Amino acid sequence: MIWVVIIGFISGIISGMGIGGGTILIPALLFLLHLDQHQAQGVNLIYFIPTAIVALISHTKDKNVLWKTTKPLALLGLAGAAAGSFLAVSLDADLLKKVFGGFLFLMGLSEVFKKKTTKKGGESMNQDDFSKLKLKFIQADLNEKIAIYTQTPGLTTPQYKELLHHYPYDQISKLEMALR
Repeated sequence: MIWVVIIGFISGIISGMGIGGGTILIPALLFLLHLDQHQAQGVNLIYFIPTAIVALISHTKDKNVLWKTTKPLALLGLAGAAAGSFLAVSLDADLLKKVFGGFLFLMGLSEVFKKKTTKKGGESMNQDDFSKLKLKFIQADLNEKIAIYTQTPGLTTPQYKELLHHYPYDQISKLEMALR
């Protein structure tokens, strides 16, 4: 029973961060509670609903949800989820476990060998760094907003536009003066 508490709490933290609690939950259910792969994935799907709702409320409150992007992804994700669930239940549990393990292995390798993007020489800012910058921008006072907007290297045109959505439009003249 203690493993259920530990697994649930740690997976919840990972879920709240938006990383995906299943990356912790499924292996933990397999190795610590000795569920088979189908059972672990079924538990993960039910577990995901309330944790996703809590995380979504928090991320929506912090204006980190891009609804224009989210809506088509969610609709296509529903179709993909249906196809994936039919595939998963039709596969042998051992094969499904190997496919899932291979997926986690490849994801881990991609993180280990991913090149860190620098913001020098015209290279664009990666999405993780931009998300952090956007949160800082939203919370900043007017002068800090101007400094972030005018002095941050590596922002792409869409990223500049996204920051402008969080700029107080009644004070846009101050930004225009800073850009001259």
